[in-house]
Amino acid sequence: MHPIIKYLISIMLWLTSIYAELLYAEQSSATGPHIQVQLVSEYTQLNPTQTNWIGILLKPEPHWHTYWRNPGDSGEAPSMQWQLPSGLSVGEIIWPIPQQINVAHLVNYGYEGQNLLMLPLTFTSSAQYQLGQQIEIKVDLSWLVCQEDCVPGWATLTKTFEISNQQQPSAFKPLFAQTRQRHPQAQKLSGRYEITDKHIVVSANPPTSEKWQLLPLKSSIIQHNKPQQIVASTPTQTSFTVLRSDYFIDDKQPIEFLLSDGESAYYLTAQYNTGLTTAAVGTESPHLALILLMALAGGIILNLMPCVLPVLSIKALSLQQQNLPTLTKFAYLLGVLISFNLFALAIVIFRQGGESLGWGFQMQSPWFVALMAFLFLAIALMLLDQIKISNGLTNLGQSWVSSHGFASQFATGVLAVLVASPCTAPFMAASIGVAMVSPPLQTMLIFTSLALGFALPLTVIFCLPKVAKLLPKPGAWMESFRQFLAFPMLATVIWLVWIYLNQTNSSAQLILLSALLLFALFCWLAQHSKGGLKVLCGLAIIACIVAPFYFSKTQVAIEQKTQHTQSYLKYDANKLAELKANNQVVLVNMTADWCITCKVNEQVAFNSSQVQTALADDSVHYMVGDWTNKNSQILSFLQQYQRAGVPLYVVYAGNHSEQVLPQLLTPAMLIEAINLAKKELNHES
Repeated sequence: MHPIIKYLISIMLWLTSIYAELLYAEQSSATGPHIQVQLVSEYTQLNPTQTNWIGILLKPEPHWHTYWRNPGDSGEAPSMQWQLPSGLSVGEIIWPIPQQINVAHLVNYGYEGQNLLMLPLTFTSSAQYQLGQQIEIKVDLSWLVCQEDCVPGWATLTKTFEISNQQQPSAFKPLFAQTRQRHPQAQKLSGRYEITDKHIVVSANPPTSEKWQLLPLKSSIIQHNKPQQIVASTPTQTSFTVLRSDYFIDDKQPIEFLLSDGESAYYLTAQYNTGLTTAAVGTESPHLALILLMALAGGIILNLMPCVLPVLSIKALSLQQQNLPTLTKFAYLLGVLISFNLFALAIVIFRQGGESLGWGFQMQSPWFVALMAFLFLAIALMLLDQIKISNGLTNLGQSWVSSHGFASQFATGVLAVLVASPCTAPFMAASIGVAMVSPPLQTMLIFTSLALGFALPLTVIFCLPKVAKLLPKPGAWMESFRQFLAFPMLATVIWLVWIYLNQTNSSAQLILLSALLLFALFCWLAQHSKGGLKVLCGLAIIACIVAPFYFSKTQVAIEQKTQHTQSYLKYDANKLAELKANNQVVLVNMTADWCITCKVNEQVAFNSSQVQTALADDSVHYMVGDWTNKNSQILSFLQQYQRAGVPLYVVYAGNHSEQVLPQLLTPAMLIEAINLAKKELNHES
């Protein structure tokens, strides 16, 4: 063969080998937008008798980052699908300690700069392999690399290894050694956690550090962008309070965290504190003490809510009596305490039976609403001196209003609780939300604290003469004032009839209105009758009360509701999920016709021209959940946010974030929340 031909053949073989090496290098690494990825190993050979270490090397460009196993508020962790020969097994990723990465108002967990995700590779059956044999390892890798915007990437990486008992270090061995220094400690910590209305409280015994932070391994545990607080620290225990995610599911299962100070870290497994019922009632539990204090404050404020106005009127009349016997002074308090605790007992009993109740649940029953309408009409007639009979139901009501004995004060307390049930005062929502999901003893304690707050103002006036002296002195004006108070009672009747309409239909409302009119007529006739005619009037009064229940019962409303002037979507969990998945701004309003706070917000905030304009935007969807009647979907939504009743207002920015608004709204609050959601979606897109 000619020497030149031999030379050309040699060059071709050399170029072929070089091409093969380049092809191999391309198979074990890949380049995507703003990042390079590579399948690497600690040694160039695999030893079948020991654990081998391989890894995925991620090298983003400066100022770009990849993500930890829990990416935080946004992002996505790298995903690996391994294709291994039989007899080989790859373990879990050993994640380096992540950094906290702030993007706008979001907090993510990940890595800026080069990072190596190490995995153990072991032979489960080495007998089938021979020394010197070549095996191929392949992985389908996906990742997300972000700065202000995010770019996904995919690659299939392949690397061939020789099986050998003699291993040679690869060029990446120093990187493996450096990465091990960034791994969490091998020591595992254990702890316990408790659930409050908005927080998770985790107690553990970590090594001394002032910078510990809890990073959950799942993204649905806490609100990552909220500060964490060490609420108690002793030589033997540290307790962390973190705001829990709105997507947190309280299933009492262990929660796994990474406890990190940025330099070192420990994996922590927190078990649910099954001793919460016992510990919670002790003086060492600041969390329950705070809830009880909030319940006490909420009870006091509840006296000022509009739905309690009729009862406040009754109280005002009772203040004419100054020198009450000691036992009578506490009768009102006793009535309130018993009523609240009966309510709590009903919650506990129904919860044990698998049912769920919310605050104001009795107002969801049309028969209860109708009965309250008859009661307040009777009280109004008594205040106007149109009922003066000595027996029957009306006499019972008369004694509640006019007398000042033990039974009267006790009954006033019971009536106060019944009428207050549709309202939720500030500080009440959090405490009642905890009570609805707490152990029985804790539920009873919270409702007792709420009752004490509700009864406190009038009880103080009864028991402290100096405070009572600050009130206006009784006189002739009291007679006019007493008659004036009949009109708030009649206004309450109108409100109750309106609720009844929304729970049933217009025909049922007509029956109730007719029955109320006949009730007033027969009460008046009974006052001017004697003997058998008086008895007949009494029977007619009873018939008037029974008539609405007999003719209408609990019919579902079929007429179009008009409580919202703007167009809206009826609440549907699937529709809400669809809108969120499509990155839409959604305002959810959970309301009820018997909720006075809801109606005030609708008149003051939702019906304002500015809010109407904001809701008219095609990118904003307004969804209303009507809890006037029982609705399991709405109850589930409320429980998701640890609420026991309405109102509840939530603004979603797709699936990126959500804002739970205060219970008392202004137009500015709504507009600000909607605009913030729009900005966030624009940022994400």
